[in-house]
Amino acid sequence: MSSPKLAARMILGYVGLVEGAAALIRFRERTAAFQTATERAEALGRRLVVIGDPDAGMHTRLMRAYGCGDVCVDLNGCRGCPVTVVADITKGPIADIADDSAVVFVSCVLEYVPDLNAALAEISRMAGSADNVFVVTVQPWTLTARLYPGARWRGTVNADGSGQAVAMRAVGLEEKLVITGALGVALAAAFWPKGRK
Repeated sequence: MSSPKLAARMILGYVGLVEGAAALIRFRERTAAFQTATERAEALGRRLVVIGDPDAGMHTRLMRAYGCGDVCVDLNGCRGCPVTVVADITKGPIADIADDSAVVFVSCVLEYVPDLNAALAEISRMAGSADNVFVVTVQPWTLTARLYPGARWRGTVNADGSGQAVAMRAVGLEEKLVITGALGVALAAAFWPKGRK
């Protein structure tokens, strides 16, 4: 095997390993954050509102990292959840969820919303304070954050005592094209048939 082909395969293997490890870390973060959100909702006597279908993602179909909560809110509904509200969190108040009435759990949803500020405002309205918001995002440095279908934003959202610290930026078409092109070149170099030029 030629040196460029070997190098390309090693790079692709490394990328696959890193992406797989990031997915496992996200799984653990989701599980831990959901558990903490559930405990907080029980302690405060509030409903736990889950934003996003727990079974909508590629990885979550294989193994569920979190549950439906008391209410699951999703743009397309949550087929596996007993109480579902079909709604867009960027389009104003969600029916039947009063201001400052819930603990809100959001996992890998903000990356796909058309209006990040509107989504954060609705989450804040339902939760009342940052202490009642639990957000998990796709790690911003991963290929998943840039190339997953529909990805618009990458970064982090952390709740602290003074509110939500939002550090997300738009994923541009140029960024997607450059990364897709680089992966294409690496794949071609790694698996180009012997004897072809």
